[in-house]
Amino acid sequence: MRAAAPVRTSDMVVFNYRRPVRARRVELQGGSRLWLMEMLDTRGQVWVWQDEWNGADAALERARRLSLMLE
Repeated sequence: MRAAAPVRTSDMVVFNYRRPVRARRVELQGGSRLWLMEMLDTRGQVWVWQDEWNGADAALERARRLSLMLE
């Protein structure tokens, strides 16, 4: 079995209006790129996947909106 190539993060933006949310661009196997939106679980101190987008503008807007949501 061949081990999977590591995923690399190249860009990241963090929003922290009402809750910490980040958008980060990752490079997947084969060279494709994807923006992931993740919200910080403050109890466990881990980032939890929320959404994903191909385009930067849509990804950053989604992360910003997630950060504004009330808990």
